[in-house]
Amino acid sequence: MLHVDKVDSLLTEKVRISASGLNEFECYQFQLLLHSDQGILRSFCLIRSDGLGEIDLDTDKPIRGTYHDVDPMGLFLTLLRTDDVQYGAYVRNPDAKPYYYTLKLLSNSDRLLDQLHLKKRWCHPSIEQIQISRDGLYGTIFKPPGPGPFPCIIDTPVISGKLYKGHAALFASEGYLTYCFPMFGEPGLPEKMIDVDVEYLSRQIRLVQSLSYCSDKIGLYGNSFAGTIAMHLATRHRELSAVVSVNGPEAFYRETGFIKEDGEPVRCEKLDDSLSVSHNGVLRQTEVFKDVFRRLTEETSIKWERISRKVPFRLVASLDDWLLCGVSNGYNIREHLRKTGHQIEIDFVPGGHTIIIPYQPHQWFAFNKFIRILLGFGGENYLHSKSQVNVWEGHLKFFKKHLGIPQRLPDYKRETRIIMVADKNNSKL
Repeated sequence: MLHVDKVDSLLTEKVRISASGLNEFECYQFQLLLHSDQGILRSFCLIRSDGLGEIDLDTDKPIRGTYHDVDPMGLFLTLLRTDDVQYGAYVRNPDAKPYYYTLKLLSNSDRLLDQLHLKKRWCHPSIEQIQISRDGLYGTIFKPPGPGPFPCIIDTPVISGKLYKGHAALFASEGYLTYCFPMFGEPGLPEKMIDVDVEYLSRQIRLVQSLSYCSDKIGLYGNSFAGTIAMHLATRHRELSAVVSVNGPEAFYRETGFIKEDGEPVRCEKLDDSLSVSHNGVLRQTEVFKDVFRRLTEETSIKWERISRKVPFRLVASLDDWLLCGVSNGYNIREHLRKTGHQIEIDFVPGGHTIIIPYQPHQWFAFNKFIRILLGFGGENYLHSKSQVNVWEGHLKFFKKHLGIPQRLPDYKRETRIIMVADKNNSKL
């Protein structure tokens, strides 16, 4: 019945799904369940078998489902939250643990015919994770096998301040030495963002530079607010080789998006929350950020002219961003860097604010604990998820160009059968 070429694969790897031994010219449903820590997500497609009683998702178009065109990875791209996931919960995987899925084949009367369990790893098994905890610095190094030196990517911390390993794990699985670290809200660190000094972030860069297995090619990667941090750090570290910012605001802002520099809060403009618009209880802040960035002065802007012209930039801006205005924010940053003579590439992509990594379920809104409201991110499910795949491929191409091509990791011994244990989150489904 069901066939999957790799039941054990890396998150970014494509898999081939097919079925055989079916009745001729009958409709069958393929259903994919993701067993996340926040609950179960589901996608499906209904496809008609051919004259041989076979279906191949590589070539067959769904009649209906969560996606509508021929796409071998359509089920992974269009996972939707079920009632098992708490309303407003952010489906995330900060520890980069493997994702486990159940693939089901059902008849046109919804009778279960066959099922397989799948495993997608966020981190290649040959990668060594090294925990850092010294001199007030905390973080995780992802080191490929061998002595190095390796080109390095530093993932700047996300706005929650917590340690997030996802980007670093995936970049490391491509052969890069990577490093990620928390900023606040963790033991030994400040409780709030306002108490974080940029010098702490610079010390993290110097730590990586001191590693014997790190080459002199170091790039910064930042997503959302982390993109702003990456761009600001470039003003202090002229030795960087590349910077990537994905939907990073063009400047810091009060009261929820700024840190200290030299012991004093960075100068920034204040958000006018009265410009926010609520759609069925979900907040859209596009006009808020357009307004605050229109008010930027020389003192409240990033000092673009301090960034070495040798540092190339890759920018990603979303066309349906409910947080920023992706078009104006991306355009503004591009113009700043053009005026200072920097090399820039920019992608304007269909999707919402949370363009993260391939096959991470789309999050169009989530509860924000800092402002205690449902915050909208925007984006249509399939287009957004497709953009995540394309954008990630663009990141890899950019870093290979400016950091060098890392050594390809050897294949690992893949499991041929995945056994699922009972859902630890006591799923209702």
